[in-house]
Amino acid sequence: MQRSMCVAVIMALSGCATTPIPAEEADPVPIARLLAYQEALVDGATLIVTRDRGFTGSACNTVFFINGKPAAEIGAGERATFQVLPDKRNIIGVSGAGACSTGLKEREVSIGIGDVARYRISIDATMSMDLSPTAF
Repeated sequence: MQRSMCVAVIMALSGCATTPIPAEEADPVPIARLLAYQEALVDGATLIVTRDRGFTGSACNTVFFINGKPAAEIGAGERATFQVLPDKRNIIGVSGAGACSTGLKEREVSIGIGDVARYRISIDATMSMDLSPTAF
């Protein structure tokens, strides 16, 4: 009995994690929530960040950072495109916004001239946020 109850709880919680969405299907972040790294750069690089869709954490935006500077507030099922310096070590990060504040997750990314890198923001059933490379 206890074992079947544990399995049911685990199955219910696993259904609460967010699911990836292709950048092309995600809604663009409204201009008012794009805060930095929007100017085109000569011989620049492009970074596309998409936040998963799903119920978990959907009531709150996430703050996306580039090199410690807030670059956008991204909602569930949204994407933002940024222009960054190529062949430079850029540190990208994500944290919950406002009342949904969470710890900061950071990753290092280096993108070549003219290249495009794609990252996704995901939230699991325990409300742990992650930022990872994606093919979506």
